[in-house]
Amino acid sequence: MNLNITRTKMSEAEALLKIQREAFLSDLKKYKDYDTSPAAELLDFFKYKLNHSIHYTIFLNGKIVGGICIVKITDIHYRLFRIFLNPAIQNRGLGSKILTQIEKKFPHVKEWSLDTPKDNTRTRHFYEKFGYKKTKEFKVNDRLTLIEYEKKIK
Repeated sequence: MNLNITRTKMSEAEALLKIQREAFLSDLKKYKDYDTSPAAELLDFFKYKLNHSIHYTIFLNGKIVGGICIVKITDIHYRLFRIFLNPAIQNRGLGSKILTQIEKKFPHVKEWSLDTPKDNTRTRHFYEKFGYKKTKEFKVNDRLTLIEYEKKIK
């Protein structure tokens, strides 16, 4: 298994958006959050994010399988805005390897933050396993409440 994480090229945008939509489609159907769901994102906005964030493409054995969008809040605080993998390869331990590699790429970062749906126990467990702590929650709509997490690194 050859896992590589490299800065995203604009030529990868359409392939990445397709994977992102597939990865978040079940959430879109469940929460009906058509305004902010990654599954409903348009290509123009996706390309905008590529230009205004730190975006990585995840390759497995040379094939694009996912992406990571990171936003710099301050010099030492970054936000894991989005991480997504092709649903066909989820639940194989790749997320742990990816998150470990990302944190190693930013040794100067002392605080990471992110949010995830309150009722998604799988992703909550995943982030908590990596040392993320719940800080607050906020209601997006009647079906969706997000939990804000942060991780402080000494």
